[in-house]
Amino acid sequence: MKTLKYFIQFVIISTMFLIFKSIGLKLASIISSKILSTFGPFFRSKNLIQSNILKALPNFKQNEVEELSKKMWVNYGKILSEYVFIKNFRNSKKNFNIDIIGQEILEEIKKNNEPVIFVSGHFNNFELMAMHIERSGINLAAIYRPLNNKFLNLIMEKIRKKYICKKQIK
Repeated sequence: MKTLKYFIQFVIISTMFLIFKSIGLKLASIISSKILSTFGPFFRSKNLIQSNILKALPNFKQNEVEELSKKMWVNYGKILSEYVFIKNFRNSKKNFNIDIIGQEILEEIKKNNEPVIFVSGHFNNFELMAMHIERSGINLAAIYRPLNNKFLNLIMEKIRKKYICKKQIK
């Protein structure tokens, strides 16, 4: 049953990717955020998400938890739509709507050629950080947990290795 569920998710996401590619980044981001904020709660446990928010922010009232949960799905929708355009982010000389703070630190790391560890959270499109670090000429390996959906994971691994960070550690 799980395999069927994952395959259906794969077909839906693949179809969305095709549509996003044809309508462009800005419109894809708007549409995807609307879709995920509407249907996302059906894919993951609403109770689990709200429970996790309350663990992190115990003073939140129920309406604040629900609002943050909705914003999370909007953000995930935007991130999902951006995967179709990762190649554009990678190959562009400009950084679209990305602010790079601390480029001089990356240049220093590159110059000194000493090992460092970068730590990131899932803030906006977290994949772009690894992409920018690698694009800055730093030898980088990114650690990630494969997706539960084995069909989607194949696509994500391909995107990650080709455009985000060539060295992926599972």
